[in-house]
Amino acid sequence: MSPTLRPSTLADLDIHVAHRVAMFRDMEMGSEEGLRRMAEAFRHQLRSGLVTGQCRGFLMEDEGRPVAGVLLQMKETLPSPVTQLSVRGYLFNIYTEPSHRRRGLAASLTDAALDLAREIGLEIVELHASLEAEGLYQRMGFVPTSEMRLVMGAGIKTPKQWKHRR
Repeated sequence: MSPTLRPSTLADLDIHVAHRVAMFRDMEMGSEEGLRRMAEAFRHQLRSGLVTGQCRGFLMEDEGRPVAGVLLQMKETLPSPVTQLSVRGYLFNIYTEPSHRRRGLAASLTDAALDLAREIGLEIVELHASLEAEGLYQRMGFVPTSEMRLVMGAGIKTPKQWKHRR
């Protein structure tokens, strides 16, 4: 049986939190203490987004067990001459369990989220891709941008995912 797609609900909060922790652990980003701290803050923030509808998601299930997920956030942005809308979509938490990778689940989840973004009327959707996933998103039409980041906090180590992007 192939995995099936379904919308996320508030009852899926812990699944999305677990996916986020696993995603950053896979990218070797942050310490275990940092992952615990992030998980608790993310749980609170995501709960609010799911309740208000500012955030919506999808899960792929294999025999009733969630094995991959994606979240779409409606994000206020500064005015731009590119579009009249001040809201953009932001895809995040795109995660597939290792046992289910390379089966097209991330692409299917991204397609579902993009379909939802179109239904809502969004004109621009952004995401931050891991180095491993950049090719997938480029094949789906995403283009790299000129975004840059300066880490100013004392003692914060710049993650390897943020280096060598060009």
